[in-house]
Amino acid sequence: MATEGELRAARAVAAVVSARGAGWAATAVERPPMADHAETAGWDQTLVIDGWRNSRGASNLAFNEQVKHLQRCGRQIAHFAFGQSPFPIPELAVAALRQHAGEHAYLPVAGLPELRRAICDFHLRHDHIQLDADYMLVGPGSKELLYLTMSVFNGDLILVAPAWTTYEPQSRLAGKVATVIQTGSETHFKVTSDHLETLFKSRRMLPHRMMVLTNPGNPTGLQYTEQELRDLSETCRRHRVIVLSDEIYARLTFDSTHVSMAKVYPEGTILTSGFSKWLSAGGWRMGYAHYPAALAPLLSAVRSAASNTYSCAPAPQQRALAAALQPKHAHQLDTYIGTCCRLLRAVGDYCARQLHAVGVKGYPSQGAFYFMPDFEVCRGALAARGITTGDQMVGAILQEADVALMASSCFLMSETDLSTRFCFVCLDGAAALAALDAGESLDDAFVERHCAQLVAGVRRLCAWVLANSA
Repeated sequence: MATEGELRAARAVAAVVSARGAGWAATAVERPPMADHAETAGWDQTLVIDGWRNSRGASNLAFNEQVKHLQRCGRQIAHFAFGQSPFPIPELAVAALRQHAGEHAYLPVAGLPELRRAICDFHLRHDHIQLDADYMLVGPGSKELLYLTMSVFNGDLILVAPAWTTYEPQSRLAGKVATVIQTGSETHFKVTSDHLETLFKSRRMLPHRMMVLTNPGNPTGLQYTEQELRDLSETCRRHRVIVLSDEIYARLTFDSTHVSMAKVYPEGTILTSGFSKWLSAGGWRMGYAHYPAALAPLLSAVRSAASNTYSCAPAPQQRALAAALQPKHAHQLDTYIGTCCRLLRAVGDYCARQLHAVGVKGYPSQGAFYFMPDFEVCRGALAARGITTGDQMVGAILQEADVALMASSCFLMSETDLSTRFCFVCLDGAAALAALDAGESLDDAFVERHCAQLVAGVRRLCAWVLANSA
């Protein structure tokens, strides 16, 4: 039972979320307890560098914490705003971690050699690309390696909107002012050669350019075809654009047709990935980046930055993953990935169909945990209520339907756009996998039977749409 104080705090969070969107602004409940002491001691915001004064943490993490707080206080919220795997980590990996839990020695900055070799073999088997363990860097999550790569890079940074929430803040931390390419539904929210050509014709850029590419997309759940990547690679070669290719969801493409940018543009692609999504090991904080030989100076600089920041990725996790990726476990891991993808596809399709039935458009997910529904059908009715931005809309949805979504403005799209990221992982993944293993058919009835919290949230959201449609 929540205390009165917790309930007051929950109401304060909900009020701010409703009034100001998804709650990215600092609120009274978010204020650090040391802040008042700092002010009385004479310190102020000049302690913080320009660009980070009054800054907040990653919007997805901040909102997740707020939603979790509301849930602890008794609100039955359908949490469609956070992309965390709902599935248990495969037992073979957990057993390997238990075995190596006592490991305490520092490992090489670049990562355990046998783990780097195992990662290369993994990509050869899945992506048919030849990576080199000597050009591989293992770190505490690919997020850290993305940031360090941006930090040491001397040139212009290009982001593709909609973009994951962290890329732009990372670019600012790295001292960059990123150029943002806005995509649209006409290209399925994917960057094209035409986008790049238009950019290079419209502005003068530094000699070195790096574009961050997410495939499959977050927040869209859409993937690039091989031909689309080949077309992009030709333009990137011509304009000497390095591609920082975030492929963290590669193994979760539903039809297993993922193509790595490193396959079509090997000399200019930095491939990043990790174990948080397909292995469901987000809390283990293990990721990696592979640099082509042509970009050896960049790898050397990132490795140096790594040695002066995190030293090495955790030893127990590295040992455990090196063991889990051995060829003898390949069939078991592939079966796990395939089963997770089947379930994710069924759940994602179910959510998209239900929303489409009430007029909410959007491309069904092709992979990962997301799709991006467009609530344009509600614009007229919402405008009559004084709601004109995506942030305001998701605040109203949270307050009135107990459904948490992230507005597309968090992904560098227009504030007036009424698309959202919809994470369809609000379910008990262990129970659902067990039901599939028991032989149950994977249909809508299965989703309604084993994903009750998700289904209830979708129904509340559909009812809200009907009540707020023109």
